[in-house]
Amino acid sequence: MVMDGRIGWRGKIGLILPSVQTVTEPMYNRIAPSGVAFFASRVLVRKNVLTDHENMEKEAFRAARELATAGVDCIVYCCTVSGIILGIEKDRAFCLQMEKETGIPTTSTLSAMLESLELLRLKKLVLISPYWEASHIAEESFFKANGFTLIRSHSLGIKSGIEFGLVTPGEIYQVSKEMWDEKADGLFISCMNFNAMPCVGALERDLGKPVLTSQSATLWKVLRMIRVREPMLGFGRLLVDYL
Repeated sequence: MVMDGRIGWRGKIGLILPSVQTVTEPMYNRIAPSGVAFFASRVLVRKNVLTDHENMEKEAFRAARELATAGVDCIVYCCTVSGIILGIEKDRAFCLQMEKETGIPTTSTLSAMLESLELLRLKKLVLISPYWEASHIAEESFFKANGFTLIRSHSLGIKSGIEFGLVTPGEIYQVSKEMWDEKADGLFISCMNFNAMPCVGALERDLGKPVLTSQSATLWKVLRMIRVREPMLGFGRLLVDYL
């Protein structure tokens, strides 16, 4: 349904993406509520986020200024590992500085993850990621240092960020079920370039516990920022019960 013919008549969301990301932008534009539009600017990743992090942070402000010229209503920095490297306080300061420079409300995947985990009361987690060892260990350390218990943790060990996006939802579903442990409060599937959103609904039905992904948490956060409260069926209870 088109109300007045304008793109993003309910809200325009700016995405800052690592250059290797291929999943988030097309998926969000495909599944978002009618009238919500996403516009992306990219920061260069030559090897991986761990090695390119410093340059990515600098480029992120250039990307935010570009998005501001498109008249977006909010901006989100879409990189799970980048937030983990910064830590909670530095990530918060990073977003506040970006907001100050652009005049546009700004958030991050890390902020969205933590808010969503608290809202769903998930403290004991099964963690799944596509990451190679160093990135996955960094994420495990972050969760443990911030009061979470990892009941089980598993990475696919993929080194190339572009290859994260090639893993199918079916493959993510299977490894998530194999790694599931009933002692956990819920399942967290990490990475904004991991195509997990299509299997979240099925996983929640089959596991009987909440399933959260970096992408579902980020989408929930930005929809709330633009005050669009339309439930999105099939992508987990966060996007149905908590918008």
